[in-house]
Amino acid sequence: MLKDFTRGRYKALELIADHIKTPSRDLRLDAIILDVSDEDLKWVTERLHYYFLKLLEEAEYDTAEEDFLPGLTD
Repeated sequence: MLKDFTRGRYKALELIADHIKTPSRDLRLDAIILDVSDEDLKWVTERLHYYFLKLLEEAEYDTAEEDFLPGLTD
């Protein structure tokens, strides 16, 4: 999977990781409607954020040999 990372996909994953860090208002409202507690929603989003960051670390490491420089535009 990490071989499929491009600069654009890396940047997209960074964006999603930033957005998932704290649940949006819409997500919290959906959680209320679906009877998901704030505690459970927070637990899941924290874990997802952690795994997204780990994936970013691995992608950055594995693609370094291919002159991959995060932060450069496509």
